[in-house]
Amino acid sequence: MGKIAIVTDSTSAISQTEAANLGNVFVVPITVNINGQSYREGIDITNDEFYSTLATLKKLPTTAPPTPQEMIDQYDKLGADGYDEIFSIHLTSGITGFVNNLKIITKDYQKATIHVYDSHVTVQALGYMVKYASKMANDGLSGSEILDNLNKMRDSLDEYFVVNDLKNLVVGGRLTNAAAFAGSLLKIKPVLTLNDKYSIEAIDKIRTLKKARSYIEDKFRTAYEQSKFPLHVLLTGTNNQEAIDEWKDEMVSKYPNATFESGQIGPVVGTHIGSDAFVILWLKQF
Repeated sequence: MGKIAIVTDSTSAISQTEAANLGNVFVVPITVNINGQSYREGIDITNDEFYSTLATLKKLPTTAPPTPQEMIDQYDKLGADGYDEIFSIHLTSGITGFVNNLKIITKDYQKATIHVYDSHVTVQALGYMVKYASKMANDGLSGSEILDNLNKMRDSLDEYFVVNDLKNLVVGGRLTNAAAFAGSLLKIKPVLTLNDKYSIEAIDKIRTLKKARSYIEDKFRTAYEQSKFPLHVLLTGTNNQEAIDEWKDEMVSKYPNATFESGQIGPVVGTHIGSDAFVILWLKQF
């Protein structure tokens, strides 16, 4: 049986060290550009450094995925290292053209079999899917088995999040129904999700953070009560680790049949949702 590698991007929140420990995972950094200076996420700038800088900026940072040549170089290196099959698992095509562009540039690739996989999500849920693929490959599952199981996990995915305001999402062009909420940017806590095209969509506007968090917890409670399999829950946010950890402690006691982890979102996604976001994602446990 051949060797299988997993490639992902830095929005997965998998550090270079964690990838090395997994043994078959390789993370390509997405770049965030701040005042003309480029930083590779997870390498050149820490989360704390980024959010401290973000608060002072008059102009929103921009982000840029790896170039086609950088991706081909990564695949070439893996092929030279003996990997004959590669799962390239990345952030949703609903907010970037990166995955669809990868499918085009790898269509005739000859040095390995490449599966470009749209996770339909990003941040820690993407990372969880990557870790699942890594485990399956290390356990000796075939490429077709890995693909089938990834599809089942992806089908179980859901996500809701609360942001301080919609300014960054509107300015960055990442909100699909911005016009409907354009007059409501102040004094509300927008609740968002990924729609059936896996793009960011605002679904409600709530006056307080407490009520907004209650709203998204209710969404999870319904899923938890109806799920036919154990769920893994990822609680994450932007520049608010202590609050996210407290949220996790509250949730663990309420939902004993789920597993939980907490974390923080890096500069690339943080550019678009701003500080003090609260995000809940869940999917089938592996």
